[in-house]
This record gives sequence, C-alpha cells and structure tokens, in this order.
Amino acid sequence: MLVFGTVIATRPHQVRIKIHEFDEFESGWYFVPQLCTVKDKSSNSLAINTEVAACVTDDFEDGCIIGALYNDEDVCILEDENVKLLSFEDGTIFKYDKTEHKHTVDVKGQIYVKAADKVIFDCEVEMTKNLKVAKDVFDKKGSMQAMRDVYNPHTHSNGNNGLPTGKPSVEM
Repeated sequence: MLVFGTVIATRPHQVRIKIHEFDEFESGWYFVPQLCTVKDKSSNSLAINTEVAACVTDDFEDGCIIGALYNDEDVCILEDENVKLLSFEDGTIFKYDKTEHKHTVDVKGQIYVKAADKVIFDCEVEMTKNLKVAKDVFDKKGSMQAMRDVYNPHTHSNGNNGLPTGKPSVEM
C-alpha cells in the first residue's frame, strides 16, 4: 500500500514515519533505499520532518521509503529538467547543467582530494587565488626549485646600495 508521511525518527538506513492518512499513525522502522549496498556503498539519510512516500504492508509492520517529496513549505529550488542539483543546508552545491555542459561546485569549506597515483587535468586551468604547493612545481622544462638553485646565488658587478646594478653574472 502507498502511504505518505513525515519522518519522525532516523537511524542508519532506516526511518520511522507518521502516516498522515491513518490518523498520524507512527510506523515501525522502514528501510531507506540506497544507490548501492554490496561492493560499492552509498549512504543517503533523511532528515526529521522530511515528507516521504512509502510502500508498506497492510499492517504497517514493514515498509520501504520510495522517496522524499517537496511540499508547500519545502519547495523545489530548481525547475529545469536539464540541471541536476544537490544543495546542502550550509549553502554548498553540486550542480550540473547538461545544456551548458557546466559542472558547478560551490563548497562552503575545504575540498580534500587524495589519489593513489595522480590527478590529471586535460584542460586549461585558471585560478583566482594563490596556489600553495607543499612540494616542487614542474613545467615541461624543469622545476621551479631547479630554476631558483641556478639563479638565486648570482652576483652583480657593482653591488647595489640603492643604486642601479650591473647585469647579474648568470642571466635567467
């Protein structure tokens, strides 16, 4: 039987709901479907007060949440079938627009990426802030540290003392 209700309690991968059309009956623990549960794993919890649809047995003993529902209070913030959006309470968003071929990630904190081998960008990369690197930076000609090792120890032919200097002994 299909019922509609509000989440009143949560625990990992299960919720209890208050079923509206049956005098606000409080259910037992119903399963919340996940994207994958065997070799790959996913976790998607529902918050208390989330409106849901559920498929339940006639005695309401067993059930499974079909999905969360928008309502008059929790309105959908997106009305474009070409855009997929995951929006969090803190303002963080993951958005993909199929029409523009654009993926937007706006995280209200830090992003940590760790790869066993390397991360490859096959595109132009633009940065609007500083780049801080814990190790060396390389281009097709060598490393920045190797460049510093060659050019930092140079000397000038006539000192400085606030005056123009001569050419360095090693030019960059």
